[in-house]
Amino acid sequence: MRADMFKVIVERPRWGASHARSAKLKGKASQGIKKIGLKRHAKIAAPYTKMLNENLAPLVRFLRSRRGKPWDMVFSEICAGLDTGSTVKMHVREHLEDYVLTRISIGRHGEWMFEGEVLEREGRWFRRREFFVDPEDGLLKDYALLRHRLPSANRSLKGGA
Repeated sequence: MRADMFKVIVERPRWGASHARSAKLKGKASQGIKKIGLKRHAKIAAPYTKMLNENLAPLVRFLRSRRGKPWDMVFSEICAGLDTGSTVKMHVREHLEDYVLTRISIGRHGEWMFEGEVLEREGRWFRRREFFVDPEDGLLKDYALLRHRLPSANRSLKGGA
């Protein structure tokens, strides 16, 4: 992983900054707002909020370049560059879940499962990722290969049960 990966991923202007109210106006109470609860008050008082705007394409390119390698080695390389000492670095590490299906387990009958649900079962929706970690060999692979790698136990459960 590049030494400056953190800067490459994070350095982008935040969204919504141009819509935020002036700091001088934030202290003044509006006439029509009741203090009901923090979240509701915040939604009513600030319809435009700031958001983080990460450029995660370098992280995806890094993962793509590491296909076929053991996930433990790939993850330790990511952890070396993005430690947990920084909130922003930790936030970027949390985005790994958006791209890599990591916690696939093998059920009683040999079926592959994720969070207690059989993968690729009809009627179940799983958020598609770009990569997955094969539970048998621990390698990082393309998500497109997941259907071909699923054991026969997953195919036999497709009709229900």
